[in-house]
Amino acid sequence: MKKAQVLIICLISLVGFSQITLKKLDGTAINNGDVLVYSQATSPESYLGLKIFNSSSSDVRVKMKVISLVNVTGSDFQLCINPICVSSLTVGNSYPDSGSIIPANGTNGNYDHFVNTNPGNGSVIEYSFKLYQINDNDQEVGNSITFTYRYNGSLSNQSFSNQLSTLGVSLKSNIVTNSLEIEASKNTQMSMYDINGKLVREQILNSGSHSIDTSILNSGTYILSFRNNEGQTATSKIIKK
Repeated sequence: MKKAQVLIICLISLVGFSQITLKKLDGTAINNGDVLVYSQATSPESYLGLKIFNSSSSDVRVKMKVISLVNVTGSDFQLCINPICVSSLTVGNSYPDSGSIIPANGTNGNYDHFVNTNPGNGSVIEYSFKLYQINDNDQEVGNSITFTYRYNGSLSNQSFSNQLSTLGVSLKSNIVTNSLEIEASKNTQMSMYDINGKLVREQILNSGSHSIDTSILNSGTYILSFRNNEGQTATSKIIKK
């Protein structure tokens, strides 16, 4: 009997802790451990809108905690979590002080976001955050989502174009929908990776024009790696709409 009572109490406790999920404004899920890579430090290209979803039948309060900062002091950025915006981050601090309310079976508005305008002075910079729930005693409850916002200026389109030109490869556009159009002056091997480094496609490109089907790819950023028969290499970035 006691075991059954303990089990019931545990189940009630689990139900009481709602599940929060996090997405970009375009609906792309932000999962625990994700690294979101940006190659420009100007808005709107560096803007990350945050949609927080509450699956429970009760309102919840959430906070955003600063886990770590890499190669950055916390300047030239903006973090907004309703009802505040901050322009100075301290590792270990959480925002806002009293938490942000997410309505029952609902979501926040389009107010919450992070945007970086720090060019990094040639370094890769990172901001790592943890979104978590709190109870009335300001204690963490339920699930949390930790993610990293990474800025890497070496992935800019201009840097890519210079590399590709040296290799004899050109892209019709870095923004694609159903097909990726490539022109190669030499036989070249292409490998495509998602932003987490997972290989999603490989293909040999003979000298000439190529149209590669991208209709089955999820929306997001992909890195292309090229290598010709002479061993020369280059990389590029595309955005799948």
